[in-house]
Amino acid sequence: MQNFKFQISNFKFALVQLAALRWSQISNFKFALVQLAALRWSQISNFKFALVQLAALRWSQISNFKFPLLHLAALRWSQISNFKFPLLHLAALRWSQISNFKSRPPAVPRAAALCAALLVCGSPAFPQTPPHPYAVIPRDAVNYSGPGREASHDLRGIEIKIGLLAPLTGSLQNEGKALLQAAQLAMEDEAANPFPAGRRLSIVARDQSDSWGRATNEIVRLVFDDQVAALVTSLDGDSAHLAEQVGNKVGIPIVTLSTDPSTTQINLPWIFRLAPTDTQQAGAFADDIYIERKLKKVFLITESDHDGRVGGEEFQKAAHSRGAPPFDRFEIDPAVSNLDSTVSQVMAAKPEAMVFWTGARTASRLLRLFLKAFPTTQFYLSQEAAQTLPSASQPNVWIVGPSLIDNPLRESFENRYRARTAELPAPAAAQAYDAVRILAASLRLSGPNRARLRDALAALSDYHGASGVVSFDHAGNDLGGFTLVRLP
Repeated sequence: MQNFKFQISNFKFALVQLAALRWSQISNFKFALVQLAALRWSQISNFKFALVQLAALRWSQISNFKFPLLHLAALRWSQISNFKFPLLHLAALRWSQISNFKSRPPAVPRAAALCAALLVCGSPAFPQTPPHPYAVIPRDAVNYSGPGREASHDLRGIEIKIGLLAPLTGSLQNEGKALLQAAQLAMEDEAANPFPAGRRLSIVARDQSDSWGRATNEIVRLVFDDQVAALVTSLDGDSAHLAEQVGNKVGIPIVTLSTDPSTTQINLPWIFRLAPTDTQQAGAFADDIYIERKLKKVFLITESDHDGRVGGEEFQKAAHSRGAPPFDRFEIDPAVSNLDSTVSQVMAAKPEAMVFWTGARTASRLLRLFLKAFPTTQFYLSQEAAQTLPSASQPNVWIVGPSLIDNPLRESFENRYRARTAELPAPAAAQAYDAVRILAASLRLSGPNRARLRDALAALSDYHGASGVVSFDHAGNDLGGFTLVRLP
């Protein structure tokens, strides 16, 4: 074997071309060349299956070279995302032991070598099996071990305040006022059981409407000026993210009604959710549409805001995982009042099922038209879309929520809420009621201390509330069972 210069900086096309010209003259194709390949090929970022498959197909013609070994390698190597040195080095060690590995492949033309070189130098990205993460954060390890539990960190004053961030003005003011009304009912119930040492609970409500800047300012005012013990946020995902950022920096518990799953996926110990996630809702909708009813003509209507995009993506993933056919998706700008184009397209298509991942205002406007036009169509409303209920009972309108069979507290809450507002409470109203009651129960154990209150919330188990049975996992997710339920 001739002396090759092993100082080539880039194992590129030239080396493969040289090998194609010279390999036919080599009498004994030994370990040295394979070792060189192992050393140099370890620098290739994406050594894809195509090259190995080509090698397996062509090298099978080499005399006395065992094809099954390479075929097995081709099948296995196709799953490797980064074809690095250790595997090739092992291959070099093993191939050197193969008897009669000849250097004269009579049927390997120069074109095959040139093709291999092109694949090595710049092959396109082939689909790969996603690698498993090298590390994960265990959900049961989310905890808070920092300071703040000492009596010196207790909040001062007789009044223990709970902050409520909700849309109290603007287009969503009805939703915000419903949450405030439910929170005040909870306060009245807590007043019947006074706190020790003469302390009492109160609600401080701030308006999250308008821009992000307004919500941030109101959160800061609640935390620092009003000195609230905890925050309750509305269904708005943007506000929930802002509140948890402040809560994690300052150290204050957040109870959110937002369904955005990412609020609890980053494993912060200060946030707790009282609502089914978008992932849970999308899965329940997709199961009923595609598995139970086997419907084909499905429309998804979303809004072009954060919550609409997140919910729409979750439903798309849920439908795809169940082998569903493509569905039509309409994205609506909530600031645009003219929905004629969307209405006309839906009317012409006559869908079998419609999924709404919008705000209550948009859902109410469209649902009123479509319920009348399509009496047999099934309608699925996200938590935000369901905040404005139909005026009459509808047998084909569905949401995801807890099973409310044999729940006397829910019935009592609904009767009192209806007597005060002349309306049936939306799902989030019952959750707001429970959020205040849960915080009150935890404050009775922790006293007016934010860190100890967080510990008490984390330890909460099987609390029977108006919205169902509530327990939190270590990441703050509600462990209560959620299912598909018909709107009343």
